[in-house]
Amino acid sequence: MSYIIAGRLNELPPHVQADLGAYRYDVFVRRLGWTIAAHARDDHAEWDEFDGPSTIHVVALDDARRVCGYARLLPTTGPYLLRDVFPHLLGSAPAPQSPTVWEMSRFAASRRRRRATGHQPLGMDFFPSVLSVAASLGATRVVGVMSLSIERLYRRSGFALQRLGNAAPYAGGSISACSVELPRLAFAPFGRMQCASCLSMH
Repeated sequence: MSYIIAGRLNELPPHVQADLGAYRYDVFVRRLGWTIAAHARDDHAEWDEFDGPSTIHVVALDDARRVCGYARLLPTTGPYLLRDVFPHLLGSAPAPQSPTVWEMSRFAASRRRRRATGHQPLGMDFFPSVLSVAASLGATRVVGVMSLSIERLYRRSGFALQRLGNAAPYAGGSISACSVELPRLAFAPFGRMQCASCLSMH
C-alpha cells in the first residue's frame, strides 16, 4: 500500500472509479459469493443503494496506482447498512444517528508479499488509515457489521471493539455489529498512516 485517496465517488480520478467497481465485484461477488442487489454500471462492477452523494470512499493504491484496498464510510444521519439491512444485530438498542458516528462497510484489502513468511494481510495496515479518515470527517465512533472471524482478528490486533448486540447467522457463518471509539490515543499503537502520498482527503 503506497497511496491512500478518499472522497466522494465523483471526486476520485476516473481510472480509480472504474477500477474500484471492478475491485468490489471481484472481492464481494466473485470471491466471497455475496448475492447483492447491485446497481451496477456494467456486469463486472459492484455498487449498491448506499453508494450515494454522502458516501466517502477510502481507497488504497499500490505503486502502479491499482486498487489494493477499500472501505466505505457512511454518515449515520442518512441511510446506512446496519440500520437499514441488519437492524436485528442491534437487539433492542436504537440505531446510531449522529454526525459524530459513521459506519464503515465493504472493507477489503488485498494481500502483500512478505519476504520470509509468505503473505501478510494488508488489512491491519489499512484499517487504522480508514479510521483516521473517519476522524477527519468528525467521527468520534465508527460502527460496522462484520464476521466473527474478522471481529476476532481486530481484537487480536489491539482494537477495542464493542459489541452492539448479539451475533446472528448469515451466509453460512455468523456476523455481529461492533463499534470502536476514536479517541486521539486510539492510533498510538499503529503509528502514522501507511501512505506515501495522500492524493485527496475530504
